Formats: sequence, C-alpha cells, structure tokens
Amino acid sequence: MQAVEFSKIMAQINAGDSAAMDSLLVASFSPLRAVIVHHMSDTLRKAHLEPEDVIQEVFSAAWTSLPETRFESFEAFMGWLRQIAERKLIDMHRAIVAGKRDVRRQAAAWGVRSGSYVDLLDRVSSPLSTPSRGAARSEALAVLMVRMQQLPEDYRQVLHWRLIDGEPVAEVARRLDRSEAAVHMLCHRAMKQLRDLMGAPSDFLTQA
Repeated sequence: MQAVEFSKIMAQINAGDSAAMDSLLVASFSPLRAVIVHHMSDTLRKAHLEPEDVIQEVFSAAWTSLPETRFESFEAFMGWLRQIAERKLIDMHRAIVAGKRDVRRQAAAWGVRSGSYVDLLDRVSSPLSTPSRGAARSEALAVLMVRMQQLPEDYRQVLHWRLIDGEPVAEVARRLDRSEAAVHMLCHRAMKQLRDLMGAPSDFLTQA
C-alpha cells in the first residue's frame, strides 16, 4: 500500500470511519495469513486449527485498538499485527499443550463435523454470487473475517462454536447458558446479519 493511501486511510480510521478500518484489515489479510502459516507449530496443525482461526482473534484485538493507534506506514501497521499474531499463536499453543483447547478434536469425537471459514463464506453467499476465482475468493474471505467483527459478541461465538468448531447445540447452549431453542434462533439471526453485512460481491470485490 502506497504511503499516501495509507496516511489517508489512517486519518479516516482515527476520525471514526469504520469502512476505512474494513479496507485496511482486508488489505492486511493475505500478508498476515502468510506470516501465520509460516509460524504455526506442528501442535497447532495437529489440533486442526486453521490460519483463519488465528486471524479472527488478531482482527478482534485490532478492531478494538486500531481507532486509537497511530502508524507511520503500512509496514509498521503490519508489524503490529504480526506481534499480535505471534502472541495469539503462543497462547493457542500453550492452551492446547495444557489440554485447555482442542475443540476440533473434541467435536470429531462427538461425531460432529467441524467446518472452516471458507465453508462459512459459502453459507452466507448464494451459489451464484460466491466468487470462484482464487484471488477473488481470498478477498471475499478477508471481507468475511472483517465483517464478523461487526457482529455482536454472542453472534460471533455461536457461529464459531456451531459452524467452525462444530460443537453440538447442547454444548453451545451450556456455554451460553441458554436453551437449545434459543441457540438455534441465535444462530439463525447471526447468519442473517452476517449475510446482510456481506452484501453482494460487487460491494466489496476489487473491480477488474
């Protein structure tokens, strides 16, 4: 990203423009994912965690702090995201080693299929509108990761636990201290809001 463009986006973000924050995080997705893939330990891979699991946590932390943070360049911004990612990777590794985080294996033991953020992208997009080209699909996935930050916390949780980790409704209900019927309704509403936030591909994909 050019220095002038970055300075303009940062000024908009610091002025409270959430659309500018969307744009910057989407631009960071591919280079950040490459860093995370490079640094993921064998322990994390064996636990079936995906780079997008880490990115979602990085974006969540960045979403809160970014409006109050200043960066001189896109490279400095990426360095900040990399530091967050490295901390998240260490935390995830320690949690798995300590037996506190191995959700996807647990889901498999229950006979429940865990998913991925690519699966979620397909579910919130119609078959005719889901991008199929590699670059476009990557961009759409980046937008999905950012749009999820705009959901209420309980919506993000229910989507992640049910559709990404593949946890049974009963377990999600226990975690949220809600009835199973309430979990079904919460998931339905979360999906609807995420579809609305995603909009049509023409709303966010770079035009050729």
